[in-house]
Amino acid sequence: MPYFAAIRWLPRGFYKPPVIQYLLLDEQLDYLISPAIIEAHDLKHSVNQVLHHIESKISNKNNLKIHYKSITKSYGRHRRDSALFDQLIRQWLKKNHLLEPNSRTAILLKKKQLKLFKDALYLLDIDCKTRGQAFVAHLWAIALKATPKRIPDVIKTIWKSRYGIKRMTPNFLEKYNEFYAHLQ
Repeated sequence: MPYFAAIRWLPRGFYKPPVIQYLLLDEQLDYLISPAIIEAHDLKHSVNQVLHHIESKISNKNNLKIHYKSITKSYGRHRRDSALFDQLIRQWLKKNHLLEPNSRTAILLKKKQLKLFKDALYLLDIDCKTRGQAFVAHLWAIALKATPKRIPDVIKTIWKSRYGIKRMTPNFLEKYNEFYAHLQ
């Protein structure tokens, strides 16, 4: 099972510098790099710093899956730095033979799905409800490709990982269904 990295580009208006949020998870979905935020004053340097930090924590780049979220070029009012961020990440992924058709996350979760996902993370001892930690849920969603249709599968993956379950038995399935019913 590969390592999962999530990188999120977040422009904050014209008066504040944009930020890059990122994390790195191992095979058991434990943090290798806890959710971190850096301000991108010099975009190229900041992107390289994030990618180097991720690269330094793993032994084999072939086992790395990097998913990222950026503003697309099809959005007509994007800032130049948003397009540059997308370009820099894609170049690095291409150079290291890690670029996949679904490396870029197309959509983030909306209100109802995000609340369900945050509740699941919180019950699985992943803090995303404390003030200033809301971005953690988005990073987990990006890392594990939690789209609105895939939320139950992703929650199940995290649940199995947290309890060290390799194979679902009827007993574990009953416990999971009880956990999932608790969320709704």
